[in-house]
Amino acid sequence: MPELNNPTVSVIIPTYNRKADLARAIRTVVAQSYKDWELTVVDDASPDGTEEVVRSFGDRRVGYFRHRLHRGAGAVRNCGICRARGKYVAFLDSDDEWFPEKLAQDVAAFARPGGDVGLVYCGKELVDLEGRLLLRRIPSLEGDLYRQLLAHDFIGSCSRVAVRRDILEAAGGFDESLPSGQDWDMWVRAARMGRVACVPECLVRRHLGHAQISGSLKRILDGHLMVVEKHRNEFDGTALSRHWADLAAMLMNYDLRKGREMALESLRMRPFQLRAYASLTASFLGMAGYRWAFQEYARRRHGYYAGRAAV
Repeated sequence: MPELNNPTVSVIIPTYNRKADLARAIRTVVAQSYKDWELTVVDDASPDGTEEVVRSFGDRRVGYFRHRLHRGAGAVRNCGICRARGKYVAFLDSDDEWFPEKLAQDVAAFARPGGDVGLVYCGKELVDLEGRLLLRRIPSLEGDLYRQLLAHDFIGSCSRVAVRRDILEAAGGFDESLPSGQDWDMWVRAARMGRVACVPECLVRRHLGHAQISGSLKRILDGHLMVVEKHRNEFDGTALSRHWADLAAMLMNYDLRKGREMALESLRMRPFQLRAYASLTASFLGMAGYRWAFQEYARRRHGYYAGRAAV
């Protein structure tokens, strides 16, 4: 048995009202080929009997902590970080699942020659509510990825990621003020403090559902805007103009005038951006027409979150 007082990996599952999905997530942690872990399920004041699900596993490595009041995903993950004892912290959303080699591959990636790996991420597959495969992504980028992550959140879901605990603590944990994009903001700050390694294998299965934060386009928009403003002084002109174009495309679903202004600002910074021109053109269809065009475009571009989010 692993040394429970000093596990190598601390696993954190944040959950709220996902009793049915949670059991599946926990089973995939218990089934890991790598055994030196502890798991803390942090319950964000669920009223659905989540504690009974956790206790039913009867595994002394599986712990449970409950918030008395609902506080949000960032606060729940930060609570788990505070309780973590492992050298590494791995996150698993309660509606996702890991393949059996996930933790073994994470730990091996941290130990690669060259050192100073602060964050490891792996490939994922995305399935719909009926279990149909929508996409599979295998990563290849690694090294000093701070600038690349500022330009684009190619990591995304917490379920793909393990981070050295000292880096999480030094970075101050997740920014609880962000309505979405907390993961992207955290990966940017972690990449500033250490190298990023990837495991070029699909080790996570994500389940697309509308109860997620990413199921609301307004929350995606607000969080993206706040992250860009937070790191604005660190962007180069090209990256910032692309973010403005992306934000303008989302904003026009709610405010055509402000969205057009943002799109024009992005074009002033970088004139040749098809996304900005397309959004400006579609905005003349009116609000209802623009929303239809936006969602159709996002679906065709495999925008599985923005394209299926409630507007």
